Amino acid sequence: MRGLGSIAFDATGLTLRADQQNARVWLTASGDTVTLNALSKPLDFQAIPAELDSIRARSRAQIARYRGAIVEVELCTIGGMAAIREILKIPQLPTGMGYLGSFTLPFPDHAYLLSIACKERGVTGMRDTAIFAGLMQGGEVSFEDGKDQPENWMQDPYDPSIIGPPARNRADDESYDSLFPEHPLSQVRHLLQQIGGSFQLASDNS
Repeated sequence: MRGLGSIAFDATGLTLRADQQNARVWLTASGDTVTLNALSKPLDFQAIPAELDSIRARSRAQIARYRGAIVEVELCTIGGMAAIREILKIPQLPTGMGYLGSFTLPFPDHAYLLSIACKERGVTGMRDTAIFAGLMQGGEVSFEDGKDQPENWMQDPYDPSIIGPPARNRADDESYDSLFPEHPLSQVRHLLQQIGGSFQLASDNS
């Protein structure tokens, strides 16, 4: 297995805080974390289309244990290698939401996991509230008699039978990131783009 020294990416805005043999941790200016782990054992799945449905089901079940939901689980390529890109969200206590982004790179005998954790701070829920109000005003979401949840607001991105909670809602759409650039979900996507677009794995054993 190639060590973490063989991995490089654009770390602009990140401060290295821990550097161990199989784990590195960076902090953002706001105190969010980026973690790179080297796993010495292979995972039980591959980053291939034939396994994508089962990968999504696994992620959905795992995050539901914490009353969370998947925002997206997709295949991608970073540094010329097949990877899985995920964004998950988990409720915080006493209020607010935390967002977890990750790239998973499975290999036959090992794997790498790069994860990003960003959380709401200060006044929470502003993105959801503003977007929900706009969609309500435009008639795109509505409350139906006898139903606890609004129509056309919350739904799993891959299984329309799951309308939550917990589930992804329309405020999680990437199209709204530019309106809320400091929101943790926007920050997760920004870091995934920054890191994924510059990720390199050297061919040596450093």
